[in-house]
Amino acid sequence: MRFRIVLLIILWVHLGDLGSAWLYGDGAWPGVGLLRNLRDGLVVGLAACCLLSTRLPSRLLLPLVAYSGLALCYLLVNRANMTPGILLGSYGTLMIPVLFFLLGFYCVRNPEQVRGCVALLVLLGIASTLFGAWEQQNTAFWTETIGYPRYMRDIKGMMLGAEWESGLPWNFYGGVDLERRAAGLLAAPLAQGMFLAVVAVAAIAWSERRAGYFSLLLSGLLFVGVWMSGTRGAMLAGSLALIGYLASGASLFRYRAMRWLVAASVCGAIAIASYSVVQMSINFLDGSTIGHWRALQKNLLDLPKVLLLGAGLGAQGAQAAQQQQTLIGGGEGAIFSIAFQMGLPAALLFLWFYLNMSLALWNRYRRQPDPMLLAMFWLALGLATTLISSEHLLTVSGTGAFWLLCGATLSSTSPTRYHTDPIIDEQHSG
Repeated sequence: MRFRIVLLIILWVHLGDLGSAWLYGDGAWPGVGLLRNLRDGLVVGLAACCLLSTRLPSRLLLPLVAYSGLALCYLLVNRANMTPGILLGSYGTLMIPVLFFLLGFYCVRNPEQVRGCVALLVLLGIASTLFGAWEQQNTAFWTETIGYPRYMRDIKGMMLGAEWESGLPWNFYGGVDLERRAAGLLAAPLAQGMFLAVVAVAAIAWSERRAGYFSLLLSGLLFVGVWMSGTRGAMLAGSLALIGYLASGASLFRYRAMRWLVAASVCGAIAIASYSVVQMSINFLDGSTIGHWRALQKNLLDLPKVLLLGAGLGAQGAQAAQQQQTLIGGGEGAIFSIAFQMGLPAALLFLWFYLNMSLALWNRYRRQPDPMLLAMFWLALGLATTLISSEHLLTVSGTGAFWLLCGATLSSTSPTRYHTDPIIDEQHSG
């Protein structure tokens, strides 16, 4: 039952906005927004069941509970005097990594179920890539067929950031010439890029030796989708994870020389494909690069003002920005979002959990060489590059699959179920 529920949530997360916009029908069903609340409530309920009934390694449990408890205190205190909507929205955003990690840990209990989740994600990734290639050339689908701009305004509360002609979010366009970026089934180019980067690396681990070079072609197709989305953070994170996995994993190629040759070839192909993007970025030729750079400078300048306690939930982040409530900082970077709202100690607690999770994946792989463990470890390293540049790690559609798979792989290879693993931790807490 749990496994079926998690498959439903995977579909719900990655098809939710597209399906909801279609159901909304340009105003035909105003209550469609309740579907998202129902999904979130289901995730919260399952995460709570995990904490109450599942044995988590203490090195993961301690920072997770400490971070979650501190966030709950800030929710109750409301230091920034935000409205309930912004307060709850900001709290929910900061809790996304915890909730989806616990969801995967609780609902996915064995390696076969992990492969089932990845198989569904791969199918969604392929479909999203192909759909993205079509809708990128057919903007009328968003503006006329399903009325996406009105859905974003009425249901998701997008008050800022709409392109003046089409009404679509500005992130649907990018580059010097503001060309359309592929949004895919996720109906969001930024989420599309990060989702496909995660799936592209997981797909190789999922296929193992059974598919051989076919898995590389499949991953290549998904990376084409990443490039069509124009999400540079996903390009960097996914590329680092893919190269690291190919160079260190033995599931596809037995001999080390062959692994290094393939990794070097992939690195060269990525460098060629990224040349124009890198040139555009280092020369500050597009508004996105300039915006990220200014945001980073503003974050570093304002950070000492809230170093210990933060400014309160809603003082920074997407929820506050949409309501023109951003009080401090530049508004970019997951780690800055945490620090500006709850202080540097909260940011360090999150990093403590992230580091322990990454080490748990690596140490577990050394003891029990499941390719999915190695893939998640390299994805954790790759995604760490986005901590100061974007809030990808605090999004459901972008990295919900990553957090879920991290929890699922650690749960399905649990040492308490198979053998003792002294590296991760002998002591477990209920």
